[in-house]
Amino acid sequence: MATVGPASRAPGTLRRLALAGVDVFRLNFSHGTHDEHSEVVAHVRAIARELDRPIGILQDLSGPKMRLGPIPGDLVQCGLGAAFTLVASRTSDDPHELTSTYPNLPDDLKAGETVLFADGTVAMDVVEVTRGRARLQVTQPGVLRSRQGINLPGSALAVESLTPKDLEDLDWTSRHADDVAFVGLSFVRRAGDVTRLREELAARRCPARIVVKIEKRQAVDDLDAIIAATDAVMVARGDLGVEVDVHQVPALQKRIIARCNHAHRPVITATQMLNSMEHSSRPTRAEASDVFNAVVDGTDAVMLSGESAIGQYPAEAVGMMSRICLEAEAYLEDRGRSSVAEAAPLGGWIEPITEAAVDAAVLAVERLDAPLVIVATESGRTALAVSNRRPTATILALTRSEQVARTLSLCWGITAVVIPGATSADAELARGVEWARTHDVVRPGQHVVFLRGQVAGQSASSRAVLAREIQ
Repeated sequence: MATVGPASRAPGTLRRLALAGVDVFRLNFSHGTHDEHSEVVAHVRAIARELDRPIGILQDLSGPKMRLGPIPGDLVQCGLGAAFTLVASRTSDDPHELTSTYPNLPDDLKAGETVLFADGTVAMDVVEVTRGRARLQVTQPGVLRSRQGINLPGSALAVESLTPKDLEDLDWTSRHADDVAFVGLSFVRRAGDVTRLREELAARRCPARIVVKIEKRQAVDDLDAIIAATDAVMVARGDLGVEVDVHQVPALQKRIIARCNHAHRPVITATQMLNSMEHSSRPTRAEASDVFNAVVDGTDAVMLSGESAIGQYPAEAVGMMSRICLEAEAYLEDRGRSSVAEAAPLGGWIEPITEAAVDAAVLAVERLDAPLVIVATESGRTALAVSNRRPTATILALTRSEQVARTLSLCWGITAVVIPGATSADAELARGVEWARTHDVVRPGQHVVFLRGQVAGQSASSRAVLAREIQ
C-alpha cells in the first residue's frame, strides 16, 4: 500500500508506483481537497484499466485528531520548565498562549495529566485548570510549530469518532461509491465506533469495507471486540507510539497481527516502515528488517506513508518494499508454513461446509505441491479464507464484481481477476488455467487446485474442489 501526496499524485508517478508493486493507494483526508482526491481516483482507475488488474483505494478519514492552532511567528521554543497556557480561543499574540482544533480541550484536561505535542517530541504537564484555560509546564523541551499534533495518553476525551469533517468526507465517498474499496476509521476507541461508521456508509449506499486504525490505548483494551466489528485492521504505529510507551509498540504490533490472523481479518502494518527513504534512495538495515519481520509475523499488507506521499524516491520505496516482502515470503517457504491440521479453525466466520472445502483445497495444494489454487468467489469470503490459511500456492480469485476484486487486493497472496457474467465451473477452471499459463505460474506436469465457493443460483450446500494436471 502507498499513500498518495504531492510527490506521487501525478499520473505518471502513480503508474510507476503501480508497476513497482502497489495494490492499494491510500488517500489521506487529513490533507488535500475533494477535487484533488477525485482527480487521483480518476487517474488510478485509468491506470488499473491500462494494466488490466484491480487496484484498491483506501479513503483514510481524519478522525478526531487534535492539532495546535496557528502560533504567532509559526513556531515557539519550549525550554525545560517554561510556562504555557492552553486556551479555548486566543486572547493575545503571545506564542506561549496555545490553541487547538478542539476548543473544549482546556476544560477536559486534569491537573497532573501529560500533554504531548509534535508526535511526542515536546511534553508538558498540566499544572492547573480553570474555565477555558489550562496552565502547562514543559517537561520535555523542543520546538512547537503551528498545526502540529496533540496527544493525551490515557485521557478519555468526550469526542465523537466521526467529526463533522468526516461526515462531509463520507458525502464525497457516496459520489465515488464504485471506486472506494476501503474507508479508514481513525482514533477508534471502542467497537461502537465501527458500528457508527457502518451505519453512515449504509445510509449513503457505500459498499466500502471498514479499516480500523489501532492508535489509541482504549482501542488496544477493546481489541477483540473491535476486530470482530470491522472488516480489516491497520496497526497505525505513529500515534500508537505516542499514546503508549514506544518500547511497547513492537509487542503490541505482534499481538494485533496475531489476533487479526486468528479472527480472519486482513491486517496492515503502517508508519515509518522505510522512513529514511523520504530523503535517501536506500533504507536502513533496521527498516528493511522491520518490513521483513512484519511479513513473517503474518501481516497481509505493509504501507508507505511519507515515503510515497512527500518523499524524494516514491517509486524506489515501493520497489524496495516489494523486494523485501518477496524475500520474507521466500524465507517462509524455506522454513515451512504450518499445515492445515495446525491452523486455527474458521468456524463462526464461514459456514462449516465452506471451511471443509477450503481446508481440502489447501491440503491438496500441500500434497500435490501445486503452484496455484483457483478460487471462484461471489463475495470474496472463500478467497479470504484461503488467504488466511497461507498456502504455498498463488491464490487466483475469480469474481464477477470489480468491487470484490479491489477489496481482495488488500489480502495476503491473492491476485484477483474479474470475469463478467454468469459462468460454469468448467469455464472458470479453464479461465484460471489460461491465466496461469499466460503468467508462467504453472508448467506441464504440475497441478492446479480449483475451489468454488457458493455462487448465485447454486445450492447452498454445494461446494466444488478438484485438482487438474497441466498438460
